[in-house]
This record gives sequence, C-alpha cells and structure tokens, in this order.
Amino acid sequence: MIDIKKPTTTLGDMVKLRANNFDLLRLCAALVVLITHSFALTGKSPATWYSLFMGYEPGSLAVSAFFAISGFLIAGSLERRTFTEYWQARALRIIPALAVTSFVSALILGPVFTALPLGEYFQNSGTYRYLTNSIPYQTAFVLPGVFMDVTYPQTVNGSLWTIPIEAFCYVALAAIFFVGRRTFSLVVPVMALISAFFVWLFFHGPIAPITFFGTTEVLPVLRFGLMFLVGTFLWKYKDIVPFKGSIAAMCLVVLLIGSRFGYTNLALFIALPYLLMYLAYRRPVCVDGMRKLGDLSYGTYLFAFPIQQALVSISHKSINGWWLAIAASVLSMGLAWFSWRYIEKPAMQFKKKFSAPVVLEKTA
Repeated sequence: MIDIKKPTTTLGDMVKLRANNFDLLRLCAALVVLITHSFALTGKSPATWYSLFMGYEPGSLAVSAFFAISGFLIAGSLERRTFTEYWQARALRIIPALAVTSFVSALILGPVFTALPLGEYFQNSGTYRYLTNSIPYQTAFVLPGVFMDVTYPQTVNGSLWTIPIEAFCYVALAAIFFVGRRTFSLVVPVMALISAFFVWLFFHGPIAPITFFGTTEVLPVLRFGLMFLVGTFLWKYKDIVPFKGSIAAMCLVVLLIGSRFGYTNLALFIALPYLLMYLAYRRPVCVDGMRKLGDLSYGTYLFAFPIQQALVSISHKSINGWWLAIAASVLSMGLAWFSWRYIEKPAMQFKKKFSAPVVLEKTA
C-alpha cells in the first residue's frame, strides 16, 4: 500500500487565499499604542494593563507588530510594481493623511490650545515648521505655546516619531530589491549585518546617540528596520515556510521565555513576525465587516495623540487613564474613518490609475 503524504501547507498557500486579518491586527496594534499613551499622558501606569503583555512594553510590542506586518506586505507590493509605481503607491498611502494631521494640528488645534496671542502664534516660525511633518523625513513635535499645561508638555503628536523610520524602511527595501536585481536576495545578508551590530552592542555597551535628519535616532531605525526585514524574510520564503499551529505555539513559548529571562528584544525578532502571520491567516474574522469599515489603523495612530493631549488639557489633567483611552478611541477612530473614506481611499484609487492590480492586500 502506497503511503501518500499530504503536502505541508505553507505560508504562501495561505497568502493565495487572500482573506486575512491584517487590517484587524493593525487596528488592534494602533489601539494598544493609544491605550498605553493614555496612561503615560495621565501619569498613571496600571499594572493590570502591562500584565496582559507577558512582560513586554505594550506600546513597543505594538509598534514592532506594525513593522513586521509592513515588511511582509510591502515586499509583496514591491514585487508587483515598477520602481515608479512603487513610489507612487508608498507616497499616496502615507502622505495624504499625514499632511491632513499636520495641517489640522497646526492651523486648528494649535490656535485653540496655544497660550500665546493668536497673532504671535501665527507669526512664529515654529507654527509653519510643524507643517513639514507632512513629508516623512523629519519630525517637529512642538507648536508654539501649545500643550504647556499637560503631564507630557510641549509634544503635540508623539506618535509621529515612527513615521520617518517607516519611510526609511521603504527606501532601504527598494534599494535592497533593485540592487539585488529585483529579488530579495540581499535581505538575509543585511539582516545578518544588523544582528551582528546588536551583538556587538550587547558586549560593548551603548554608543553615543546618532540621529538622521536631526530627529530620528539610529538605534530605533536599526531595531525596527530589522523587524521590518524579518517580515520581508517571511515574504521571500513564504512558499517554503510551513504554516502550522505547532510553530505558532513555539513562538509563543519563545516570547514567554524571552520575557522570563530578560531577552525580550531577541524573542520578538525570532517569534513575533511568524506569530502575526499565523494570526493573520489562520482564521480570518470579520473580513467583510473590516472591508466595509475600512483600514482605520493608520488614521487612528495619527490622530490619537493630539486628541489625548487636548482631552488632558481640557480636563486640567484630572481625566482617568481608562476614560481617556475610551474617549480618545472613539474620537480618533471616528476621524480615522473620515480620513479613510475621504482622504486615504481616494488617494489609493488615484494610485490604481498608475499601478499594477493589487493582489495581496488592499492597503499594501
């Protein structure tokens, strides 16, 4: 009797099914960042919230999830497009909502909450410097006289620090892809170099801070850039990476061990990206509902922090962290829906006039 074994299901097989939970996972990550910021901005950090994340800092864990998912999806986007199409797609995805956030913060929120006379506010060069946040290369956090009376003063939108890193990852991945003759053959060597640098840091201690464009430090760029590349690695080898619950379970164990013995960063690089891919494809839920609702993760991430600062200021710092999280979630998701419906989605439809058909995922 011939024993015919069933072929092992791979990650690539799941990608071909197209249905996934990426929009839901990214929205959950954005809300984790929002809730974590709510406690930081009220000066209170309840142990119950942090205990849910196995010893990992929840905001950092959520940002790592963003970058791992992005590395996977952007790799697929890059393979399907020409160089020009790729940059059109990336610019039209990231800049419109970012520009709206920057202009609304500087020209509407700022005048309402500034401690300066309006004439002085609009004459201050810092007001217009803030508008440069529309282009993701350098981040201005301060508007003149705005949010001086809050727990975390003089920061209008602290979430923007990750945007230049994301943009840098787009540039770096494109360079890796085209230098590698339209393949991701250089991804593994680049990952090895970054990993070797972190091993060197582990044994030789920290280095003096180095910044890109005056605001973005090198170490976070390398850290989240490596997470981005691990996502790309999974895309590159998706047709040979097994898709198994046992592997996902082992990843969860690795995360627990990493937390227990103080190797959280190492555990995240090893285990988090695969675990996210498993959660994305194992059992898609609310796919039709999320499709109708739209991709609210980016807008929620962008709008939440200024809304939270405004609520803290209005309440004279008396608002509870959980109430701040609830109120900011409702308001930021509402604005995110508006942004998706009238800004981000139309920009993506404009993109389709110049780009190849999207196969993997509508927001790549």
